[in-house]
Amino acid sequence: MRLAILDDGHRLRSRLFMRVVRRLSGQRLDPVAQTALYRPQFFGRPMFAFGGDILRGPSYWTAAEREYLAVFSSRLNDCPFCVRIHTELTRIEGAGLLDVDDTGSVRPQVAAVLPLLEKVTRNPEGIGRADVDEVRAAGVPDEAIADALYVNLIFNLMNRLANAFDFAWDSDEHVRLGARVIHRISYRLPSLLTR
Repeated sequence: MRLAILDDGHRLRSRLFMRVVRRLSGQRLDPVAQTALYRPQFFGRPMFAFGGDILRGPSYWTAAEREYLAVFSSRLNDCPFCVRIHTELTRIEGAGLLDVDDTGSVRPQVAAVLPLLEKVTRNPEGIGRADVDEVRAAGVPDEAIADALYVNLIFNLMNRLANAFDFAWDSDEHVRLGARVIHRISYRLPSLLTR
């Protein structure tokens, strides 16, 4: 269900920004940024601040590993829009060393946290101390467990928005461009646009 208001219900400064992006890049602004700019005080500013801190702030996990966790969560939620962009971001952030289709390409600690994320996503009422203790036993510190759960939280929300609003990429080039921009801005929109 694509809401027309997410395409054309923006304030003047946001509309101008979207036009400039299209003119300079040849691509429309990605749907997540469009949604963030529709009501920046409600969604854009808080979500991008939280997402930027979790996905690019200090962490036990590298940026590439957090992108890998984003792909994992997005696959659990059957969100092709997020899987595409975060697969590309995993490639960029990991310099091609992480393969989203191969758990052998990541540190054992990343692989150890995946069952917990899957259970939180698919069977949250079944989570117990034993699930967390199992991840701890694999050498994952509590702060890293919390960070992985935060990544999962973001994508359990964003995947549902993307699926509900029919977010889509126009082309593979649109995905690559979007990933390069996210890599450069570290999930932080210009403050002028989010006021």
